[in-house]
Amino acid sequence: MIDTNEPIRIAVVMGKYVTGGIKSVILNYYTAIDKDRIQFDLIIDKNSADRDYDEFTTWGAKIYEVTPINKNPVKNIYDVQKILKTQNYKVVHGYLNTLNILPMFSGFLAGTKIRVAENLSTAHPKEPKTFFKNMLKPFGRSFATHLAANSKYAAEWLYGKKELENVKILRNGLDLKHFHYDLNLRKKRRRELNINNNTFVIGHIGRYQFQKNHSFLIDIFQEIHKRNDNTRLILVGYGDLKNEIWGKIRKMGLTDCIIDGGASTNNVANYNAMDCFVMPSYYEGLPVVGIEAQATGLPCVFSSEITEEASIIEPVSFLNLNEDSSIWANEILKFQNHSRIETRDVLTKHGYNIEVESQNLYLYYKYIMN
Repeated sequence: MIDTNEPIRIAVVMGKYVTGGIKSVILNYYTAIDKDRIQFDLIIDKNSADRDYDEFTTWGAKIYEVTPINKNPVKNIYDVQKILKTQNYKVVHGYLNTLNILPMFSGFLAGTKIRVAENLSTAHPKEPKTFFKNMLKPFGRSFATHLAANSKYAAEWLYGKKELENVKILRNGLDLKHFHYDLNLRKKRRRELNINNNTFVIGHIGRYQFQKNHSFLIDIFQEIHKRNDNTRLILVGYGDLKNEIWGKIRKMGLTDCIIDGGASTNNVANYNAMDCFVMPSYYEGLPVVGIEAQATGLPCVFSSEITEEASIIEPVSFLNLNEDSSIWANEILKFQNHSRIETRDVLTKHGYNIEVESQNLYLYYKYIMN
């Protein structure tokens, strides 16, 4: 039973503490949740580049740094197990996708009664690490007492169709008071980026890694710019492939019309500055940035490798990655005169209002602990 006088402390295993992705999902929930009833304590890789934990610790969260899995998986299991046992956690919630077997095993060894494994991603055959993901997939349910995912697609990919009825879908909720269309913010951000009001702006937010397929995005933009030279592309993100991608941009002579948005944390302003959001990803679970973009009323063009669960507002298009870049350009240019709409009600209806979803998460924890 839950002691209502003290908050439930959840041990959240998130791996690397980096901007975007898993951190965004957890932070959105943590910011909105009633911290008199729920507290998140984070278990993080000690070699994370970002070590600024104030956004969690200011509100009472504890931070534990452990040996990274890629450095020493056995030591990682031991470190996590020790924390869970010493602190006597009743619940451990892993966000490591196919690697959840490790924190779930740690929880098993520590005697942690409730062990939630959540999957937020999938894979693509061309990515080298897919070989290891496929090796781990059969163990996706191992040592977990409860299964969760951010979409049915992600749930089926890791756990299989037979397990779908046993998987809790926890949507990537957003603060819809923050994520919305704001004309004044749009004008301000465009001035900062030196973009004219009548320029058609394509945008992308994501780490420079194989999954996001930046190289094809540059090919698409080249086709767009050939047809309309009053166009710009904003790239927001960081990652191992950034130098390679910007080398391609320079080689193609596109540096004057592609904007490096850096590793921005003010993405609401960036979405408002854009006119179309494009994600030619090789794979996703259910992309947070795709939901954020739609919350600001942006039309989106996604690859067909992204689940159609990501389509919330109109218009959202899905194109096959086998289609030529010119086909993608044609589709994107359809949105040159698109008017933005209010999205709060439809996002709330589809389960992306964090005010509602944080309460649902609390009720979920309460249910599985009783």
